[in-house]
Amino acid sequence: MNVVINHRKDSKVIVRYEIHLAGEEGAPPDQAYFDEAWQRAVADGLVDANRRTDYGFQLQLPTTIYEASR
Repeated sequence: MNVVINHRKDSKVIVRYEIHLAGEEGAPPDQAYFDEAWQRAVADGLVDANRRTDYGFQLQLPTTIYEASR
């Protein structure tokens, strides 16, 4: 699954991460994908770790055969 993080005020995309999570019973909740993407963005220095509410999150399905096969 792809997660896009954007600025809430202008919808400008900050980053898009491909996240792979496995759930014991079905797909993990959306929040698990958002949390993983947030941790990566903080580690990469792309977002202000203390201002998570300033950012929005979106799930996107893989867009290429390569992404879908991973």
